[in-house]
Amino acid sequence: MVDHAPALCDENVLVIPDPWLEDLIPRRGGLVPVPETEPRAEAHATVRESLEAARTVVRDVLEHRGTVAELAEAGLAYLKGEATPLGAAVVARVETMARLKSRYADDADWTDFLVAEHGLPFAACTFAEIEGIWIWGDGGMTVNDEEPGYVLRGTDDLVHAHWVPRGAGLRMRALLAAADDDARAAAVEALAGLRTDPVKRLITSFLVPDRTEWVDECCEEPPKRQSYTTSAGAKLLWWSLGTAEQVERLGDWAVLGSGEWSPDVLYTVVDGLGEAAAPVLARSLDGDAEPKDRRRIVDALGRIPGDKAFQITGGCLDKVNVLPAMEAMIERFPVRALRILPELSTGTSKRSALAAGLLNAHLEAHPGLVETVELSARTRAALDAVQAKRVAEAPEDQVPKALRKGGKKGAPGWAPPAAMPQILLRGREHALPAAATGHLVEELGKASPRRAPAQRLSDALDALDPGSLAEFGWSLFERWRVSGEATRIGWALAQLSWTGDDEIARRLGGMARSWPGQDGIQLPLKALDVLSGIGTDVAVMQLHLVAEKARPKRLKKKAAQLLTQVADDRGLTMDQLGDRIVPDFGLDADGGMTLDYGPRSFTVGFDEQLKPVVFDGKGTLRKTLPKPGAKDDPEAAPAAHRAFTGLKKDVRTVAADQILRMERAMAEQRRWTTEDFRRLFVGHPLLWHLVKRMVWLHDGDGTTAFRIAEDRTFADVNDKALTLPESGEVRIAHPVHLGESVAAWSEAFADYEILQPFPQLGRPVHAFTDEERAGNRLDRVVDVVLGVGKVLGLERHGWTRGTPEDAGVQHCLIRYVAGRSVVLDVSPGFPVMSPAEWPEQTLGLVRIAESEASDFRTSEATFGELDGVDASELLLTLQTLADSADTR
Repeated sequence: MVDHAPALCDENVLVIPDPWLEDLIPRRGGLVPVPETEPRAEAHATVRESLEAARTVVRDVLEHRGTVAELAEAGLAYLKGEATPLGAAVVARVETMARLKSRYADDADWTDFLVAEHGLPFAACTFAEIEGIWIWGDGGMTVNDEEPGYVLRGTDDLVHAHWVPRGAGLRMRALLAAADDDARAAAVEALAGLRTDPVKRLITSFLVPDRTEWVDECCEEPPKRQSYTTSAGAKLLWWSLGTAEQVERLGDWAVLGSGEWSPDVLYTVVDGLGEAAAPVLARSLDGDAEPKDRRRIVDALGRIPGDKAFQITGGCLDKVNVLPAMEAMIERFPVRALRILPELSTGTSKRSALAAGLLNAHLEAHPGLVETVELSARTRAALDAVQAKRVAEAPEDQVPKALRKGGKKGAPGWAPPAAMPQILLRGREHALPAAATGHLVEELGKASPRRAPAQRLSDALDALDPGSLAEFGWSLFERWRVSGEATRIGWALAQLSWTGDDEIARRLGGMARSWPGQDGIQLPLKALDVLSGIGTDVAVMQLHLVAEKARPKRLKKKAAQLLTQVADDRGLTMDQLGDRIVPDFGLDADGGMTLDYGPRSFTVGFDEQLKPVVFDGKGTLRKTLPKPGAKDDPEAAPAAHRAFTGLKKDVRTVAADQILRMERAMAEQRRWTTEDFRRLFVGHPLLWHLVKRMVWLHDGDGTTAFRIAEDRTFADVNDKALTLPESGEVRIAHPVHLGESVAAWSEAFADYEILQPFPQLGRPVHAFTDEERAGNRLDRVVDVVLGVGKVLGLERHGWTRGTPEDAGVQHCLIRYVAGRSVVLDVSPGFPVMSPAEWPEQTLGLVRIAESEASDFRTSEATFGELDGVDASELLLTLQTLADSADTR
């Protein structure tokens, strides 16, 4: 059968394409007619001649002392003319192996010989017996140079079956399927008496798969699989399935596994199950199939008729290779697509966005189809909602000149403009026409994150609405990925450096941070180049988060290199860069956000951990933002709820990092100019929520401690207003600096119910003993045993792993303080390639020297060189490690 034009197809009929016929294994009553076939006379003659020539070898094997007596008796009887299916199976196995010199050989000629010689029922029963026979010996039928092989009982799980699922077995199934009713009925009756064990039940079900109750029984006890080989038994069952109930019986088993994506299995499953094959194929996409196998699976999925199959395919749109198959499915079933795509297009997921694009392209390709199809009220409403979101296209004279004409290449097939989100012109009153959108895609094909677009294209991009352009660019990137086009890193990712905005930067950063390992790491590595190309503070912030939190070392290293480059380009240190790249997340000047639900509104603020807190219109604190209700504005309320959800996610990403940065700044005694302090902290909508919960120091003519009041003025410990001089520097106060005033400050913060983001006023203060100050070694944590995670956690507080030594193992952690190296010895240490390999670490001496390589025994450095803050912080770290060991 050949595919017809989509408009002429019956959308409830599965059309088997001609190329499938070479691999599909037909069944009686299936979609593919079983060709009329008779036993081949030449095959009968060939086997008779071969068997006569091999009689001596066959007899030697059967008479071998190792051959199972029952099998030997049946085989020898067959040679004498006393034919039984078991005897025929034994002789066929031995003769074929001897002639073809392989234990794994089968011979379809034997099928024709058995049918012609003994009749169809006898031949079918021979196949029910043959997989129970195994021959020990090589292709020459000898175990060694002196004695022949011998016949044994074979496997009972069909993992290593050789005859039935190959040429001979397929030929037997074809002859049974093509036989007349009487002959076939006799064969079925004979087979029924042999269904005595799982192997025979599976073989007989494969031979006559239309015996549904037989296949049902096999589904109750499906064959075993092995990860390193294709299970022959699994193939037999796949070739036998014919009902949705059988798929349900199989449960989790019903997923195509390794080696089962082959065309013979795939096409036969679709032919046998029809629409019931759709969930099987969809689940199989979650496996580790090669790209060519995935394309074959989704092509088969896209040919299955029925609403359920269409919905299942739509639910897989965000999986690689499914999108092209879905496009073909829409053309194959245009009316069904019009009924179901509107429903798939609702929502905000990636799948919904892809479905909405497909729907729009479908409507443009078939403009009169809507009037010819009867749609439900629900579908009609969903369709109207999708169409209502479309913006009128701009007239030609408003289209940027660079996009009015295109080149010869045009947009690639996987990115049809009609299926992409609309790009709005600035002002958002008109959309870029489809032709101009195609020209833009063609131009974006020249993108590189390392260079700016050509001036004429840059001018055209400036004429477009940035938000819609960014969403278009992201959609282009996503379609490139899910279409299976991402075989190499190319312009579809690079163009985001031209079209992307802060939101796109957040998505790319999140993708890189969550990347699981080294496999396919080129994509997130190139994404870092794009972040650098976008270049906004938010994009740089994402680079910083990748450098801090990503798992693969290559990602962390490259992000750090790009950050250093950005800092150099801006003439900043890395710490100064970190101060300047904290996003404001769209918060208002007071550091909050008002969410409008229409008849009611809510205000968002932040607590000491930068977790959002929500107040209603009366100022009452709520546990969380409520979901929109029936009385709320149908557009404003959902938009406000989405904005809050996005805000929570964004702030959660940076909150812990910013709190840790502030704590480290205090411990390292970082200083800012008064101007930078006001601009970067006091005036920042988000960081403001942290800095007002700390005590600060201003160093000018003297040192003054102060806090930041709610109105952003400054006050001392007695709540007296202060005027901060424009000269001088500001730093976060350490308890060492505050001395006895810590108690007064703690009381003031308690009066105002101010909770601190990290221990500042309540921070323990430690000091060296006189002996420790005079020396260069500490033994406070010697022999403390800790989990490796707690030890490596020091890296978040400024410690680094030492130089790899023998076998690439790092045996220490280093902290650079006041121009000195403080070294913490660790055993057994951290292998460079897998630092967490050894779960427990024993701490050793803490040493101070001029550098990591210095010998502390000859070093003149002493711990007394450290000031009170550095000393306290080092000892606090050591005390924390010791306490952690006590609580393990």
